[in-house]
Amino acid sequence: MVIRVAQKPSLSLSLNYSLQHLKTEKMSGTGEKASATTKTPADFLKSIRGRPVVVKLNSGVDYRGILACLDGYMNIAMEQTEEYVNGQLKNKYGDAFIRGNNVLYISTSKTTLGDGA
Repeated sequence: MVIRVAQKPSLSLSLNYSLQHLKTEKMSGTGEKASATTKTPADFLKSIRGRPVVVKLNSGVDYRGILACLDGYMNIAMEQTEEYVNGQLKNKYGDAFIRGNNVLYISTSKTTLGDGA
């Protein structure tokens, strides 16, 4: 018995385009790397360790602080952490640990801590 799952055409096309784009970006016609500037998400996460970041949770709460550590499950350890709810500072923590399944995204902070952006 074979069960087929219907997919949305736009999602399928988008995934196919993304995969094809990644393949052509990674390899040139000779089999060498196409560009030294191609970065993976893992490279990005390694590069921001020790820098100010904004971590947005699924609940909408933002945590801003210094990224101390990150694992493969997106569990995050932060230092000098500030909690923002609806854009307003609610609490300050020395160190904070955020479970990865709550994380919506991680972004580099455009402002320094304490600016209240």
